[in-house]
Parts: sequence; structure tokens; C-alpha cells
Amino acid sequence: MADDAGITGLERAGRPKKELPTGKIVGAVSNAVAVLRYLSTASAPAGATHIAKETKINPSTCFNILRTLVDEDLVHFDPHGKSYSLSLGMMDIAMGATVMGNDIGVVRPLMDVIARNRRVTLSLWQPAGPERMVLIANSLAANALRVQMATGQRLPILIGSTGRCFAAFSEMTRDDIRRRFDRIKWQTPIDFDTYLAQVEEARVKGWAIDAGNFAAGVVSVAVPVLDHSGHAVMGITSTMLTGQFREADLNGIVADMQSLAVQLRRIVAGPG
Repeated sequence: MADDAGITGLERAGRPKKELPTGKIVGAVSNAVAVLRYLSTASAPAGATHIAKETKINPSTCFNILRTLVDEDLVHFDPHGKSYSLSLGMMDIAMGATVMGNDIGVVRPLMDVIARNRRVTLSLWQPAGPERMVLIANSLAANALRVQMATGQRLPILIGSTGRCFAAFSEMTRDDIRRRFDRIKWQTPIDFDTYLAQVEEARVKGWAIDAGNFAAGVVSVAVPVLDHSGHAVMGITSTMLTGQFREADLNGIVADMQSLAVQLRRIVAGPG
């Protein structure tokens, strides 16, 4: 498109280009992806003019893209507020990029056993772009009082014990981690140097813990699911109320999650 000549969605988002197959980059597709990525991180529904400004897309072009995305049920339009937000139709596409469906069925019994035996809420998280992670599956403890989260919930990618694992097993630089860390609102604040030290500890130990920083009164323990390059492509998290957590149980919880991580690695990364 003339208004965005030479600018792709990747460049607009400030992300490095990937090695691409030969052929032409379609500007309309890049612009549509830029709109979807913006809406995925927006804190509230936004109007077409604001979206156009934030994505640096011509307003008329942006409006037509939004209209098309609404028609495809990927974006929701609120006629009262004249604003746009992601539609639940995006979940159908997102689920195809996760281990949901038949693949997750292979490990679901293992998840349920860990949740029941360890009396924890066991959850699987996956990065959803560079800034967020999404909950793709969970198994609930049988406790009368338990932590419960909804599938599809999105959180800042560095938050909690899972976030420490994603930071530890990634290509994020210290500056990358700092920028994302500064955007997080912790219930119990933690300073950056302490957080960074815990990230390094997670890299050495292979697991991380959050004792009330993400949510007061809640303890979470996480292990990464690594690809063949050693990068975390998923995170497995055990979450429990502080009063239910016992230090003596920690090694057993971690061991169970690491066994599950081995199974998940075979699914998401393949043999090798």
C-alpha cells in the first residue's frame, strides 16, 4: 500500500526480520497483523483513529482492515462506544498453534494426577507474542479452597514463576527484561535486581518460584518446556494458596512437573 510502502508489520512492531521464503510481502496482510497485535496488548477497546495512529497505518486503510476483521469474526465492534477489541474468534486460530485438542489429551491424565496428588492447580502457559503469555490448559486441585484461572487468560510474559522461566530460557537481553519488568504491576513489589537474580537462579536450577509477588497469599512454582535450542516454548506451573504450601513438598512438585515437561517436549518439539 502506498501509505505504508516499505514498512511491514514486523518492522512497525520493532521486531527483527525473520528469514523468509522468496516472494513478495503483502502489505495488507502485514497491516492486518499489526492491528491484531495492537489489539492483543491494548488495555481497553480502542477507536479506529487511535488504532491507526498507534500502528502507523493510513486511517482509511485501517478502517477498512478493521471492517474486514469484524466480518471475519476476529475483531469485535462496539457500536455504542465506536471501539474495537479482539473477538473470541481469535481463540479458534490461537488453539491451532497450541497443544490443545488431541495432543493435550495425551498429557491430560498426567496433569490431573499431579493436581490431585500434589493438591495444586496445574496450568500450562504459552507465549502469545513478545509481551504476553496465554493459559492454554489447567487441572484443578480437589481442595475446597483453590486457585482457579480461565483458559485463554493472558498475562504479562515475565510475571510470576512462569515469567521467570520464560526470561531465563530465552534470548531476552537484560534491557529486554527490564523494559518488560517495568510494565508489570506486582501485588507485592519486587525490585529489578532481585528479580533478575531469581531469573539467573531459575536458569541454573531449571525451575522458578514466586512467593506472593504476583498475587498476595499465593505461591507458584514453574518449570519450562524447552525446544531443541533450549528456549522455553511453554511453562508448567503449580499454584497454591500460601497456607497450603509446604517447603518439604517442593522437590516432589518440581520433579513431577519436570517429568510432565519431558512428555510435552516430545509433543511440541518432536524427537531429538
